[in-house]
Amino acid sequence: MNESPSNSSSNSSSAGLPNSPKKNLLASLRDFFVSQPRVYKDSAREFTQLTSVAGVGMVLAVSIVLSFFNIYVTETLRIGPAYLATAMLGMLYGPVTGGIAAGLGDILKYLIKPSGPFFPGYTLTALLGGVVYGSFLYKNKVTVLRCVISKTLINVFLNLGLNTLWSSILYGKGFFAILIPRVYANVALLPLQIILLYALLKAIVVLMPRIQNRSRQRREP
Repeated sequence: MNESPSNSSSNSSSAGLPNSPKKNLLASLRDFFVSQPRVYKDSAREFTQLTSVAGVGMVLAVSIVLSFFNIYVTETLRIGPAYLATAMLGMLYGPVTGGIAAGLGDILKYLIKPSGPFFPGYTLTALLGGVVYGSFLYKNKVTVLRCVISKTLINVFLNLGLNTLWSSILYGKGFFAILIPRVYANVALLPLQIILLYALLKAIVVLMPRIQNRSRQRREP
C-alpha cells in the first residue's frame, strides 16, 4: 500500500518549528515568578552590607535633589524625574531594600520640602514602586521590555490607581474627577519616561564596574 505523504510531511515540518510566541511568553512568566523568592531573599541581604547601605544613602540624596524639579500640574497631579532614583534603588538593591528605601525617601522628601498634608498612602505607593522596579530589574539584564513593563505597571496601578485613590480620600474629591487629567498625563509621558529610564539604567550598568574598580584601587596600599 502507498503511504499518505501528508502524515510524514506534517510530522517532519512540525518537528522543525520553533517554539510558539505563546509558549515562550508562558515560559518567561513561569521563570519570572519562580525566581522571585530568591530575588527577595537576596535583596533582604543587602541590608547587611555596609556598601549597600552607603549606596542607598547616596541614591536617596539624588532622589531628594530630583524632587525639587517636580512640576505641580494640579493640586492632585505632579510630574517629575524622581522616579528615576526609585528605579535605581530597585535595580541596584532589589525589591526589599529598594522598596523600603523608596518609602523612607518619600518621608525624607516631605520633611525637607513639605507639599500639602502628609498622607501615608503616598509613602506606600513609593515603597511599592521600589518593589516593582526591583522585581523586574534586580540582578537582571536591563532591557527595553523590562523597562516598559515595570514603568507601565507603575503608571497604571500605582500612579493612576493608588495615588488617585489617596488624592480622592485626602482632598475629598471624586475618584473619576481626579482620574481623568491623571490619565492624560501618565499616558502622554509614558514613552518619554521609558526612554529616560532605559538610557539611565544602561548608563549605570556601564559605569558601575568602573566606579567599583576605582574604589578598590584607592583602598589598596
